[in-house]
Amino acid sequence: MLIKSITLNNFRQFKGKQKLVFSIDANQNVTVLLGDNTFGKTTILQAFNWCLYGIADFPKDSNPDFLLNLEVANEQSGIQQKCEVYIELILEHKGTEYIVLRKQAYIDRAYGNWNALNSQLTVSYKEKGITKQVREGEERNVINSILPQSLSGYFFFDTERVSDISTRKDLSEAVRGLLGLAAVGNARKHLGSRTQKTTAIGQWSHSLDSGGDDRAREAKETISREADKIEALKAEIENAEHELESLNNKKEKIAEILRDNQSTAELQRKKQDLEFLLESERKELDDSNKNFLKMFSSNATSYFAVPLIDQALGFLKNANVDDRGIRDMTEASIRDIIKRGRCICGTPIIIPQDGNLGNKAYQHIIDELNYVLPAHLGTAIMSFKDLVTMDQRNIEQFYSMIDHVYKEILKHRNAIARMEDDISSIEKSIYGKENMSSYEEDMNNIKANIKRMIDKKERCNREIGACENAIDSAQKVYDGLVAASDRNRRLIIYLAYAEKICNWIDESYAEKEQEMRSRLQENVNDIFSKMYHGERRVQIDSQYHVTLFAQLNGKEVITGESEGLKRVKNFAFIAGLVDLAKAKASMGKNNKAIEWENEAYPLVMDAPFSNADETHIKNISKVLPEIANQVIMFVMEKDWQYAETVMNAHVGKYCTLKKLSESHTEIEG
Repeated sequence: MLIKSITLNNFRQFKGKQKLVFSIDANQNVTVLLGDNTFGKTTILQAFNWCLYGIADFPKDSNPDFLLNLEVANEQSGIQQKCEVYIELILEHKGTEYIVLRKQAYIDRAYGNWNALNSQLTVSYKEKGITKQVREGEERNVINSILPQSLSGYFFFDTERVSDISTRKDLSEAVRGLLGLAAVGNARKHLGSRTQKTTAIGQWSHSLDSGGDDRAREAKETISREADKIEALKAEIENAEHELESLNNKKEKIAEILRDNQSTAELQRKKQDLEFLLESERKELDDSNKNFLKMFSSNATSYFAVPLIDQALGFLKNANVDDRGIRDMTEASIRDIIKRGRCICGTPIIIPQDGNLGNKAYQHIIDELNYVLPAHLGTAIMSFKDLVTMDQRNIEQFYSMIDHVYKEILKHRNAIARMEDDISSIEKSIYGKENMSSYEEDMNNIKANIKRMIDKKERCNREIGACENAIDSAQKVYDGLVAASDRNRRLIIYLAYAEKICNWIDESYAEKEQEMRSRLQENVNDIFSKMYHGERRVQIDSQYHVTLFAQLNGKEVITGESEGLKRVKNFAFIAGLVDLAKAKASMGKNNKAIEWENEAYPLVMDAPFSNADETHIKNISKVLPEIANQVIMFVMEKDWQYAETVMNAHVGKYCTLKKLSESHTEIEG
């Protein structure tokens, strides 16, 4: 695959129609586009993705879904006015020239309220000088056959924004396609199996005549029924895998946000904890205030009367107190006893009348009137002293209790003041930053959904195993019953040959894929050693994830990776993949091997030297032109100065970006 040119029309800051032609010379295979930050380098990279796959990943704060140039939108505004954005990409793949054109129309609904219509994709190709258009609906299949979207992020490479290879989804299918194994896989899918009705083997199996035999018919129905179940379960697994892919992508993005904002998240959690404690502290302060007021209301009068009581007791200390009176006895009580005519002890009381002076009991009780209030001050003083003594005991307890409560109030007030200061300080630190708690909640939900999808896949696989066992049992019964007729014998022979081929493909395919992965790992390690000035080893697993190992105390351990090291690792993987993709592919052993040619791929890179030091830049610059058949890089001049001395001999085309305004950039050269 070679990219000949890209044309941008009103795409983001590229106003009007602007064309960028790339070098396709075999020796001078590098095109360099120079431009500083915000000049539009990333926009051109995203133009490739949008043209081919309908996806453009721009920053959230730049109105990412609006592709129309802002100056054009302003100049052409008016009700029902229309403007068009398009990208045209011309490339060559396996000797055929393709023209990929994606258009996006915009219509102004109300003086600057531009609405996007559905984008239109057309793919055409040249055959013997005649341009032909790919049938409608097949455009995406053609594009993915040229470059799978799942691998496009490594060939249209945004160095500063692409995720680490070791965290990407399963790349095995896409890598197999690039390494020439897809055709064999497609042949295997075409042959299929007896349980897949639309495949060759499935159709032959379905054509076998059961001859009306009930047992054969029942076995055939079992096979068909269980096969349908398997297809439904596989569809469930496929849906679960798509969902897992989407969930893992979301998980990766949120994890990156959380990593980038870890300190903010910790401060927000601390703020939430402080707010919870503050609310509790305020409640306790409120309870303490209520308790203080209640105690004060009940005892404050006695407390403030203490000096007066002390004076009164001092005054009454030497008073002659006659204590012959009965405490709390009143004149009214004595009069009631006399009126009743009998003392409380039962003695009769005779009231004086008709010259009779009454009895002794009467005289005694009358004498008591001399010792009750207000007639007898001594009794009153004695009652007063008893009352004051009781108040003094209560007041002693009151002071210690109210002092304790007041100290509690001060403690709560001080704690509240400290917490409010801490919260205010945190709020200043995180002002204007996103709330990480919502991201953490999203992450927990995503993890739960990932587990649910994994459980679903495991359940479906278990059920598929049970269905396959049922099919095997029914197939043995069916094969034994239908082998009688000549036609069935021929079909059985076809099936035997086809299934033998399938077994050969299965065995050879697995062996070949392992061989290709080993060769890829060897290539990547060789390239990594040329790019990296250190001693580490690359390991590639079955899903083509890349991990770095280093020697520590005689053992290999997984190492931490700086951003610069991740860039070198990513470059090594891509360069190794590109290099291996150019090699001739084969299947089988020795003289029985089937061989075919593969296609080489270009590398289109934005900021390829980001986070790399001078040594790494020079090492990368030396390797890439030798590995890839075409290199297109968008780079800042400050980084290019290190690469130029190494790469200049390979450069076939120089271009620059000239920024006229924030919404208008011109391509020069």
